[in-house]
Amino acid sequence: MINIVVALPAEARPLLDHFRLRDKQKNTAFPVYRNADMALVVAGPGKVAAAAATAVLAGTDKASTKTAWLNIGIAGHAHHAIGAAFIAHRITDHATGTSWYPPQILDLSTPTENMRTVDCPEDGYPEAALYEMEASGFFPVACRFSSSELVQCFKVISDNNTQPATAVTAKLCNQLIADRLADIEQLVNALTGLADEYTRWHAPHPELEQLSGHWHFTVSQQHQLHQLARRWQVLAPGKSLWLERLREKNKASEVLHCIQQHLDAITTGA
Repeated sequence: MINIVVALPAEARPLLDHFRLRDKQKNTAFPVYRNADMALVVAGPGKVAAAAATAVLAGTDKASTKTAWLNIGIAGHAHHAIGAAFIAHRITDHATGTSWYPPQILDLSTPTENMRTVDCPEDGYPEAALYEMEASGFFPVACRFSSSELVQCFKVISDNNTQPATAVTAKLCNQLIADRLADIEQLVNALTGLADEYTRWHAPHPELEQLSGHWHFTVSQQHQLHQLARRWQVLAPGKSLWLERLREKNKASEVLHCIQQHLDAITTGA
């Protein structure tokens, strides 16, 4: 599942058409469109609106820590060409100076850049950064609902020193996003794949419930068992947790110790 946050209807339209997002959700503070694997909310301009729309979408979808999040929109830069696209590796809120660093672990063709979130359109571009109005509202809120690796910002250059922000129209905005749909789809697919990996990594071991019911585990011991089971899935994928020597154990503590020893032996190659 991937949730997309955009500011403007003109930014949304190419995405709605490309990903076939047709069902508008009623009775929400923001327009929400969906298909089976994606939801898109139109927040309106500004970081406060972006933060609010992100929270509303998370609450509506009951987003899990394995849900991917993507903010798509336009931005300005002093020298980058109109239509160039970038992913944020740093987001700084201009008003507070607070910065965030979205992890970049995906293999993508789109380059990364600094982003600076401002409260009104910037036409001077005083720093070497993309200037936009939503990222610092979107990113920290989305990270409350998902792992930061799954939260990314994608911006297309709409204005620079040769074309001011006042020249940006809804038609141009629409076209800029439409021209970058291939890059956006690559990012969506990469995020979706990473979210699927996170789901597999964090899924409980299929034998965990059976083990929990066979011995009496305290709350603390249950926590230890879950941690060992996750480690087991990494080190011994596909192998049964029911070691033959577990059957002779009478206490939960003995079971935990036995599993721990087996995992340590795998790690050391003993």
